[in-house]
Amino acid sequence: MQPASDLDLAISVVICTQNRADLLANVMQTLSAQTLPTACFEIIVVDNDSKDHTRLIAEDFCRQYSNVRYCVEARRGLSYARNRGWMEAKGRYVAYIDDDCRVPNKWLNVAHDIIHQIGPAAFGGPYYPFYNSPKPYWWEDRYGSFEQSQESRLLRPREYLRGGNIFFRRSVLEYMSGFETSLGMSGKKLGYGEETALQRAIRATMPDELIYYDTKLYVDHLVRPEKMTLRWALKSWFVNGRSSYRVYCDDNPQAAKQSQFNLLIQAVFTIKRFLGDLLGGILRRDRERYPYMQNYFYENTINYVAKLGLIYEEYRHCS
Repeated sequence: MQPASDLDLAISVVICTQNRADLLANVMQTLSAQTLPTACFEIIVVDNDSKDHTRLIAEDFCRQYSNVRYCVEARRGLSYARNRGWMEAKGRYVAYIDDDCRVPNKWLNVAHDIIHQIGPAAFGGPYYPFYNSPKPYWWEDRYGSFEQSQESRLLRPREYLRGGNIFFRRSVLEYMSGFETSLGMSGKKLGYGEETALQRAIRATMPDELIYYDTKLYVDHLVRPEKMTLRWALKSWFVNGRSSYRVYCDDNPQAAKQSQFNLLIQAVFTIKRFLGDLLGGILRRDRERYPYMQNYFYENTINYVAKLGLIYEEYRHCS
């Protein structure tokens, strides 16, 4: 393969990974099959201090392909790894893709067209599920999907791209100092919101910049078995609520802070509504829309869990 030149290098694809060597091999294979000329992109594997054979997998691809690089970020946390990725990158745009994704072979061609035709500060697209284990009887494919819109367009002020399929202009990442390291995953500890916080900061700091969504820029995302359980959903949505407070609420020092007592009252009412809604779902849910109780719980009742996570985080901040 022809080595990439710094002068015409359009895209640096960053894969942040930790202890998922087999998944890394799969996504690397799909990236290696891209139809975009290799002179136009590079692939950077950021190993977030893995203890498995991640290094061996990455170095094997480095030997095979001259546009693949490998580095280690010892500080635990996805945001640290993402920041290391853009600091290592040479491309004009930095793409982030999860290590449990696979990409169609024209993925980077689509991205290249967006860069030259629109040139947004950030852009991304949908993802759709694939599986390596049987699905539960109640699981719907849409639970593992993300679609911001049915059409390709600029995103509105309260719309955001998801972090598993997202591109940023490198100069923007440099200007914004990258991702907030207190947000996001850290090892087995769940965390969310770092890419949303960055998009909000871009809009606040650079109001003329564009954030774009393209339906053709899709990837497939693995839905692992543990994610197809209500236990995971409860934990994930509670953490989502906590992250939401930090991303959307805690950045406004002028906002009136509620007392701990008021927050406790809110929590009690939220729990009562949660239990009432759950009972209502058992007794009188629309069984055509929600064939199984799990569907009703996943699509409705679990929103109360996110609300409790938000209340909990605000309680912590005012204590």
